Amino acid sequence: MRAALDIALRDLRQKVRDRSAILISIVAPFALAALFGMILGGLDEDFHARWGFVDLDGGEVAAALDEGPISGMEAQDVIDVQRYASADEARLAVEAGEVEAAIIVPEGFSASTVAGTGATVDLLVDPDALISSQVARSVLSGFASQIDAVQLSVATALITDASLPDAETTEALAELATVTADPITIVGLAAENRLAGYATYYAAAMAILFVFLAAQFGIASIHAERRMKTLARMLASPLHWWSILVGKLIVSMVLALVSMGVIILGTGLALGATWGDPTALIPLVLAAALAATGVSLLTVAFTKNEEQASSAITIVSLTLAVIGGSFFPTSQGPDFMSQLSLIAPHAWFLDAVNDISTGGDLGSSATSVMVLLAIGLVTGGLGLLRGKRLVLA
Repeated sequence: MRAALDIALRDLRQKVRDRSAILISIVAPFALAALFGMILGGLDEDFHARWGFVDLDGGEVAAALDEGPISGMEAQDVIDVQRYASADEARLAVEAGEVEAAIIVPEGFSASTVAGTGATVDLLVDPDALISSQVARSVLSGFASQIDAVQLSVATALITDASLPDAETTEALAELATVTADPITIVGLAAENRLAGYATYYAAAMAILFVFLAAQFGIASIHAERRMKTLARMLASPLHWWSILVGKLIVSMVLALVSMGVIILGTGLALGATWGDPTALIPLVLAAALAATGVSLLTVAFTKNEEQASSAITIVSLTLAVIGGSFFPTSQGPDFMSQLSLIAPHAWFLDAVNDISTGGDLGSSATSVMVLLAIGLVTGGLGLLRGKRLVLA
């Protein structure tokens, strides 16, 4: 074992001076995580819109719209409302980008609504603010539905009474229908948020992708040793072949752990990524590094030279990354992608990061850790079966 550690220390000193190893292990994943975070980071922000409101009517129904849903959303800091005196002012504000949508209540709106002759509300929208305009349409649609419900309640009462009431009675019925609770209430129960933010997700996605690429530098160096004739000299010494292989495996494991650790610390400090409880994260990182080392060993064991090893590792790593969701969440793809992703260590790692970064503990990520350990042990064991051939070839 002492010989394996000596080989590992010698190789690690070489890797520190190897710019390509540092680039792939640390610089590239950090840069890509930062790029994805900047591009998609705005999607993590809560919805907030800027609306304009114009009341040319001054009636009770128009006031109910202003003081009801619009003021309610403003109080909840969902929207900022700018009130204008004319439709022209609101139109200019939309065109100038000061507001994303403007609701214009025309003159006679309340009277037409009460009379049941039909009333309209004008909505001006910025074509680039699709979400804001859709929300504004939904609010107006909901308000119109409430008005229709009130009118239906009044009409039902009048039909039941079979008389022609005066205006005072009709107004009283309308007020009663307005304050009466809906017979059916829809309650939205939000599911617990178990999804990491985009900064965290893509930091984790790039980390696991490049950990697999970094792990190759230990195992694949056997081919470089053979090319430079140093492997033959080591085999001629009193070294066992397994000491050489174990030393290379230690290098792969250390490089994978260093790569992952630097990315976690760097993205947490510089990009605002949230990695969660360290006591749950550390076993996950160790399991992911073991999986990357095992897959790298198995892949390199079937290659004959450095070029084949590099190409094979790249193909395997990128394929698993695509299947496992490193470039896009598998939940956004077809259903079969979610099932297929279960064969990729990346998917299990990202799933565990989702849990841990949103408050999960070691228990919530235990399944992913066990699967990653199993992948590392199985692939590593199969790689060791060919390890002797790899070293002695």
